[in-house]
Amino acid sequence: MQNIVKSPEEDADASSPFSRLPDEIILQIVNKLIDLKALCFCYLVSKRFSSIVLQVDAISFTSSMIDANIPDTNTISDVARSRPRPTEVSSFFGEAFLSAKGFLNKFKGVKSLYIELPSVGHRAIDNRCLFKWKVKFGKKSVSFIFLSPNSICDKDGFYLNGNGDEEEDVDLTSDLIKKKFAISIWCMEDVMAWYIMFLHLLDNLPMLEGVSITDSGRRGRFSLNGEKLSEVKQWWLHPPLEPRKELLGIPNMVSKCYIPVLNLPVSGYMMKGIFCALMESKNLDGEIDGLLNSEDGFDDKEEAAYIEAMKEVLEKHRGTEASSINS
Repeated sequence: MQNIVKSPEEDADASSPFSRLPDEIILQIVNKLIDLKALCFCYLVSKRFSSIVLQVDAISFTSSMIDANIPDTNTISDVARSRPRPTEVSSFFGEAFLSAKGFLNKFKGVKSLYIELPSVGHRAIDNRCLFKWKVKFGKKSVSFIFLSPNSICDKDGFYLNGNGDEEEDVDLTSDLIKKKFAISIWCMEDVMAWYIMFLHLLDNLPMLEGVSITDSGRRGRFSLNGEKLSEVKQWWLHPPLEPRKELLGIPNMVSKCYIPVLNLPVSGYMMKGIFCALMESKNLDGEIDGLLNSEDGFDDKEEAAYIEAMKEVLEKHRGTEASSINS
């Protein structure tokens, strides 16, 4: 009888303690790993492991900075300048991200996906400039709100962030508003890149039921789950005759305002020197009304204050200064 020669990989697999475990048990173990890098190491163990790893239903991935050597001494003036808009997702997040995305596309059965991406461009001022944003995507529409106070204090006047003095100088305030507006545009461009990346992931992840994408500074989050995600799948994967790019609603209108002081009775906070920008598509069809009712709530009391402030701005101060986003 002819001898069967086993490969070194098969010998290693047979000698492993895991070789005695059924596939179902191994799958339960690797399902708890979640982290994409850890799953990659498991994937490389053996052919058996690779086939099991690809059956996991939840994945988390954190992308590294494109250039981690950017100095942390930059001011808003250093980074709040115009930049060319990248045409490829990899241009925003680097080749390492593109490689990870290629591996992620192998997981055809994944149902839940969490991705953390670098804060492009404004990374160096994440600890200096206070801001949060919210976004809502609809079919051929998008609404995006950016809110940036100079300072936040509680009802006793204790400053949690900032020092409250920035709004005293009119010239400084005017200059700061321009720079914050530039940062808001950058954030919106990043979020649009996220959304395009997410739509292309749908082409390869047919079982996806929930996705959450956030930036490394925890400034905002884009998420879709359940019925809303199913609706996006339907119009993206089964589009009409029009080109796919026509299905995207690119923001083309912006309203912005500056509010010296804003009291927030629900959270008990007060914000000073608030800059707010609302960017939206022309064909919103009422989408803006649900912008702050989406599933992307913040996680603590201070962050909830941003939601309260955004609602206050939308209800009482929206449209103070409106124009084309390219003007």
